[in-house]
Amino acid sequence: MHQGPQRKRLKGRYMTVCAAALSENSNAIVCISDNGISYGDYIHWDSDSSKMFALKEKCGPVVMFAGSEEPTSRVLAALFVHENEIGENIRKTVEICEREYKQSVDELVEAKFLRPRLLTREQYVSATSGSEINPYIRNVAEQIDKFEMDCVLLVCGFDSEKKPFILEVGPPGIVTDMTVTGFHAIGSGWEKAVSRLLFDEFKRIHRLERTLYDCFDAKANAEMASGVGYAWDAAVITQAGIKEVPATVKDLVEKVWAKSNRSPFEEYNKKEDMPLPPEDWQKRLRRFTDSVMRPVYQKSESKRNQNDV
Repeated sequence: MHQGPQRKRLKGRYMTVCAAALSENSNAIVCISDNGISYGDYIHWDSDSSKMFALKEKCGPVVMFAGSEEPTSRVLAALFVHENEIGENIRKTVEICEREYKQSVDELVEAKFLRPRLLTREQYVSATSGSEINPYIRNVAEQIDKFEMDCVLLVCGFDSEKKPFILEVGPPGIVTDMTVTGFHAIGSGWEKAVSRLLFDEFKRIHRLERTLYDCFDAKANAEMASGVGYAWDAAVITQAGIKEVPATVKDLVEKVWAKSNRSPFEEYNKKEDMPLPPEDWQKRLRRFTDSVMRPVYQKSESKRNQNDV
């Protein structure tokens, strides 16, 4: 019987956009990501899986990720082993992330290219270190050279000294500290998100409600990129912990965005367009952001008063 072409299992790929930005004079970090997931080049939809999570519940740091399931799950599993160390000290966090990422690369290379050929790492290194390399080993080496570690992370939080950090972790195992820049994005929509944050004149001194809006604006513009989903998650990190942005606030941000980004030549259509935001939308957003920042500023004020005594 004639057999058709062998079916290849499509693996999920987080073609996405994740963004982080400092706010409130670097006393807060806004994190935002979409929920889209892709299978190959033909299937894409929003899912109920989040691309951000806290290594330590409610206190961070927050990790956001983009890439393919296989390498991403391996790197994340390796970082979870160090959940009590990551974020305590920025330099130590960089060392752990780079070490575990590189170890994950080595493990995948061995699993994909060496073990199926009954080769150990030592045998492979020995075979490629001589003056002559046989064609079989050369073919293996070429396949390894083409291997791409499709996994990028954003690690954000405050260290034990209350200093904020935004770290990008990417292939081949390099951490780039984006804290000085003050914002960053990863995923298939990263360029559009970063461009929009620059266009919105990002500044770390901006109030939290503006940074939240600008990050959503960046995510919305990144939807033009392949694989970026419509649904989204958002959280705010402060020295006091992590605060998830509730659905009511997200809905308000979306309504404000829909109104602000309408062409002046396009009249509002009540039947087709998203409902307009309430007139006091700024006050409502401020109410949420004040609730997030109040514990931070109260603690700072209390500390100043103690020092004055």
